[in-house]
Amino acid sequence: MGIDYQSPTPTTLHTDVLIVGSGPIGAVYARNLVDAGHKVLMVDAGEQETKIPGAHKKNTTKGSLNQFSEIIQNDLIPLSSSSSSMPGAAATLAIGGMSTHWTCVTPAPHPTLEAPKLFTESQWKDLISDAQELLDTNSSTYDTSTRQNSLKNILNASGHDFKPTPLACKKDETGRIIYSSTSTILSHILASENFTLLPNHLCTNIHKQNGTITSASLTDLSTNTQKSVIAKQYILAAGAVLTPQILHNSGMNDELPALGKYLTERMVAFCQVRLDKKLSIDSGEVNIMEGVREGKKWVTVINREAHQYGQLEDSVDSGDVLDIRCMSVIEPNVENRVEFGEKGSDGMPTPSFTVAPSNDDLKLAAKMMTEMQSLATTLGKFITEPTMMPLGTALHLSGTTRAGKSAENSVVDANSKVWGFDNLYLGGCGVIAEGMACQPTLTAIGYALQGVESVKAAL
Repeated sequence: MGIDYQSPTPTTLHTDVLIVGSGPIGAVYARNLVDAGHKVLMVDAGEQETKIPGAHKKNTTKGSLNQFSEIIQNDLIPLSSSSSSMPGAAATLAIGGMSTHWTCVTPAPHPTLEAPKLFTESQWKDLISDAQELLDTNSSTYDTSTRQNSLKNILNASGHDFKPTPLACKKDETGRIIYSSTSTILSHILASENFTLLPNHLCTNIHKQNGTITSASLTDLSTNTQKSVIAKQYILAAGAVLTPQILHNSGMNDELPALGKYLTERMVAFCQVRLDKKLSIDSGEVNIMEGVREGKKWVTVINREAHQYGQLEDSVDSGDVLDIRCMSVIEPNVENRVEFGEKGSDGMPTPSFTVAPSNDDLKLAAKMMTEMQSLATTLGKFITEPTMMPLGTALHLSGTTRAGKSAENSVVDANSKVWGFDNLYLGGCGVIAEGMACQPTLTAIGYALQGVESVKAAL
């Protein structure tokens, strides 16, 4: 069994590759590198909260959507104060990260309006296809739902283009939905002798010399002891805030002038409606989505799902209630950024955010809100009034370690390799440079699949 639940005895660990972060992106790197015969050590500051490392908690817990929303709330650690310009920013410290409770919505970015410009069309098509396969992404989960088909047809008859939402999941032999997560990606390497997973290990620093990372420092949070890792290649995939936090703490700001800058996030509009009686005669779950198109750079998802918000009062009959969520984007801007100040209780520098949507961003969000209100009144009556949620609520922060063609305005190249270093790679939504309205996980995995080929070649 490759999972190491006990702290290893030596204070210096040796491996081919160190991966910091156990979310889906770190898992993609681990899976491909172990399959190629390399020794991988994965560390995460969080605990292992599920029997199978990184399993989706919907697969292992029962309860109402309200109860699962409480699980999500308990799993989110705020990264910012309520008075911040990004009050909704949060992280999940656990094996599997946010994949232990995410909605599994995995659309591909619009091929011309959102897709990364660092790849050819054919390259990106292959990367996205491989990412979809890794996560079991499909658009047929609720194909038998007469309610979904009916609502989709009604809305599309008025000029919309709703389709079944792409979801990372599959059904077992009984028809039960099994939601994808880190465990889906790691499943067949968990028993490998070449794979070691260490929970409760915080990476605090990486050490460099002449363009090479020589070691990484870890704190074993279960024993409060220090360890060092010496590897051939290093991959930081700890999220769009905690990855630049490690780089900042390692004194790399001067070498990477774009670090933490160009932060993008989705602006979320939300409401809930009770379906009109004439629309509620059909049965089945609803999960439909309208993506970005020319002149409309926002996405709309209509479903009933657990988030850290949107719980219904216990007295409300939720049978015919649907959520409407729309997301537009704060476009990349060098002034929108995360910075790091005094160290917190964990010994790491505390993040602070400077984020302001531009006038164009705000105008787009206003159009989005208007359309959402129109959709809502077409479907039924409001249970929860239309609201623009606090920035960061989407939990889709991107751009802080963005990929590009120059160290002046990016942190990594098209292979996710850090400028000026021969053995340091970054993974996660932070590498996404484009302003995307669609959910970013599939895109981040596409970057990782490209990056891991570069790591393998270097090894």
